[in-house]
Amino acid sequence: MLDEGAVVPARKSASISEFASDLPHHVTRQLRQSVRLNGVAGDIMQAARELFETEGVAATSMAAIARKAGVARSLVYYYFPDKQAVIDAVLDDFLEDIVESVSTWNELRAFGDTPSELKNCVAAFRRTLYTSSGQPRPMFAVLEELGVRDRFATRAVRESVACIQNYIVSEYMAYRTIDIQLIPETFGLVLFGIVGMMKAKPDITDEELATLIAQTLRLDMTVMAPPPWPEHPDAPTLQTETQMR
Repeated sequence: MLDEGAVVPARKSASISEFASDLPHHVTRQLRQSVRLNGVAGDIMQAARELFETEGVAATSMAAIARKAGVARSLVYYYFPDKQAVIDAVLDDFLEDIVESVSTWNELRAFGDTPSELKNCVAAFRRTLYTSSGQPRPMFAVLEELGVRDRFATRAVRESVACIQNYIVSEYMAYRTIDIQLIPETFGLVLFGIVGMMKAKPDITDEELATLIAQTLRLDMTVMAPPPWPEHPDAPTLQTETQMR
């Protein structure tokens, strides 16, 4: 968890030449690893997810899941002892949809361009929750049938906030100042607010939502040039003029 009392030096409106090549803490963008099931277990879970979303949970049997996955029913029970275990795996996959949308945006975003990338983040989050026609994704019908929509929403916000803290906030704090208190709680409030606003006002634009987020989090919207070291841990090193001499 972030130390809310920590004093972090800010770097604002910096260009590449203004970053000293010998800075003691080169902050690189951390990449999150997916936690989706893979292999045979993943195939079974995906088959169950498709059936839950199209046929409903109650109408889907373990035998139907086995047929959809193209495996023997005994193999389904090898990986999942009962139907509840399959349901739990599908719910975990729904959760990964949401958290992965945040982490994928983080990996692809342009360093320091907060105004543009904030809108891109909102757009990515919207695509995870709604289809291009504005309809809720099929997972919501599954959550409603199971009666766990509110509980799932709380879990999704908690996991998304953890992702933001672990993979995004640390980089932001290295170059800018966070001007809010109760950091994780504020991010949670923002995420709940985004979902609620999209539902209450479906025609709200990504730019309007980005503006609301920037105001709530008091974000520094100054566009910054990237530092002279890799944004990603495995990216090639960018050499400064001094290093090339």
